[in-house]
Amino acid sequence: IALREIEHNGGKGQVIDLPLLDPLFAVLGPQAANYRLTGKIKPRTGSRSTNAAPRNAYKCKDGNYVGLSASIQKMAERVFESIGRPDLITNPRYRTNADRVKHAAELDAIIGEFIAQRTQAENVAFFEKADVTIGPIYDISQIVEDPHVLARELIADYPDPDMGAYPMHHVVPRLSVTPASIRTPAPKIGEHNEMLLAELGIDAATYQKLLAAGIVCSGKPTAAEE
Repeated sequence: IALREIEHNGGKGQVIDLPLLDPLFAVLGPQAANYRLTGKIKPRTGSRSTNAAPRNAYKCKDGNYVGLSASIQKMAERVFESIGRPDLITNPRYRTNADRVKHAAELDAIIGEFIAQRTQAENVAFFEKADVTIGPIYDISQIVEDPHVLARELIADYPDPDMGAYPMHHVVPRLSVTPASIRTPAPKIGEHNEMLLAELGIDAATYQKLLAAGIVCSGKPTAAEE
């Protein structure tokens, strides 16, 4: 929109240089800077944060997971109080964030044990009541049933010659006046060969010879496949 505004006000159009690599690299955050400044490579830590604790993904009684984050001091103290361990607030091993990060594995074991005794829904309700930042970590079966996903109609059924209908994610982004849609499924290999070769001047008889010789395919099932 900004580039278009410049063009409409007498400026020149510009090429938007946006390969897939650039935004993916940006997701790494400060890792490149940290490596250049320290020469150290960040170890793999799974879902655990290396900057704050407790902050991790924890397994629940029903096999689902929750993500809990207590990055600030007051939040960490609320976690300790809510799980019945106020003694951890004054414990030298967990008194400050730096202490908690240093002993994150031990702290995760304590919190993980508490969370493992409750289902995902029970944990979310419990910690939300305690004013602790927590959220369910969905698997795909939960994502497709989420009220927000359903309200946004993020999954749509599209026609498919073999399956009748095939579920796919909705086209993004959505335009208010001319919203995009998928009108046809992906073609089978060779499905449009006859049409495309005809545009190049290859007549029907020649096309059939190419087909019989196995040089091209039609995308249609063979007699054996039928």
